[in-house]
Amino acid sequence: MKKLSLSLFMIAIASVLLSFTTPQKKVAIPTVTEIGYQKDGMYYYTFYADLSKASPNPITYMQIQKVSNGKVLTLDDFSGTVLLGQFQKFTINKKMTVSFYDGDKLITKDLTGLIEGAILP
Repeated sequence: MKKLSLSLFMIAIASVLLSFTTPQKKVAIPTVTEIGYQKDGMYYYTFYADLSKASPNPITYMQIQKVSNGKVLTLDDFSGTVLLGQFQKFTINKKMTVSFYDGDKLITKDLTGLIEGAILP
């Protein structure tokens, strides 16, 4: 009888302890894809978008490089979306604004138009 009581007591304690643990949630990882680039006289802009979202697709990341030396610059902020056009090429939806540091100078640019490169189906 003592063994049965002890076993039931252990089961009760184990159930209480297990009830306090929360199941781990699986974190959704966005589908981020490099969709192409734009280049002006001084800077090279590489675009990354979340293609799992509905169109227009949000731009999720950008990389800016200096054309003269290829140095990756520090990104400050960006906002914008893209649309998939003909021949699997993306275009900026209206305009996007990006700001970044070239040395200690903060630069803000408005980008528009076609994004070079293509996504193969």
